[in-house]
Amino acid sequence: MAIIRTVLGDIAADRAGLTLTHEHVRYAYSGCEYDHHNVWEFNDVAETIARVMKSGVADYGIKTLVDLTPPEIGRHPELIAEVQRRSGMQIVAATGFYAERMGIPFYWRRKSIDYIADMMVRDLTEGMVYDNRFTPYRAGTIKIATGGMGPEPTPQEKNGRRIGPAEDRVIRAAGRAQKRIGCSINTHTLPIDYSVTNPALEMLDVLEAEGADPSKVIMGHVFIKPQLDQLKAICERGANLQIDHIGIKWYTPTADALDEQMTDLICRLTDLGYLDQILFSYDRFFHHGRGPMTDEEPDQDNTKVPIGYLFDNFAPRLAKKGFGKDELRHVLVDNPRRVLAI
Repeated sequence: MAIIRTVLGDIAADRAGLTLTHEHVRYAYSGCEYDHHNVWEFNDVAETIARVMKSGVADYGIKTLVDLTPPEIGRHPELIAEVQRRSGMQIVAATGFYAERMGIPFYWRRKSIDYIADMMVRDLTEGMVYDNRFTPYRAGTIKIATGGMGPEPTPQEKNGRRIGPAEDRVIRAAGRAQKRIGCSINTHTLPIDYSVTNPALEMLDVLEAEGADPSKVIMGHVFIKPQLDQLKAICERGANLQIDHIGIKWYTPTADALDEQMTDLICRLTDLGYLDQILFSYDRFFHHGRGPMTDEEPDQDNTKVPIGYLFDNFAPRLAKKGFGKDELRHVLVDNPRRVLAI
């Protein structure tokens, strides 16, 4: 039987319901745990996050959420589990790592591909480690990334790709782990990199060389800078396109401008027959671990987008262009159920 693995246990895939595939229960860059201004109280944060997620369940019918936070960017298995208990939202956690320009700690940069793959498999089958302790909470997907946040395109490496050497090992490990477990892989790509290459195809080249199934791969942030031909090329390789940053400004003057750009591309891809390969999400930070806001580090729209924005604003914009309720359900229910299933 196909299952989806949440932190509180496996569910039948057909129980996933309406699913957001790229969110962050707690998002926190490595090092913030040493900041006097970033001390937080577990129960307060769990309750605050759960309150927002409860409204997503009750008011909009969201049933499942993928917390795509890797361990070095703030993944907290116990917090994820407690939020699932309090909110009723089914939450899938991630193993893996972020891009090497912002993640992949030094310890893991010296590990072999098979060592990293074994860690991912243990996270998926035994339980994730946190603060030098085993937890019973298992991951249900793998996160990989290239490029980080920019602002310039990622430099080309000796391998001919814009994939760093540590990223290459993590991506290969993810491919090997996925081949063993049959889970999904969800990714971060840097939008500006689409101006110089197709980073999603570069990732797929490495993953497929290790035996990964592209139909179980979700390419993140692909609707922010790419051209239609680049998106078609990803679909033709069998991978899935994730529309994220819905209602969140990134690489555009306003969130509204990005929404308009993304809805146009969604409808064009649907007309071309790629509806089965599209998923929706926000990339929302339900709790952002950080110090005070400054000019160098202002607040991010990822923390502010309402949980119902997709349904109250984005879906009506799509509907005006002919993307109706049936298509919306297909993207939010049918596609994630298939891709996330183990």
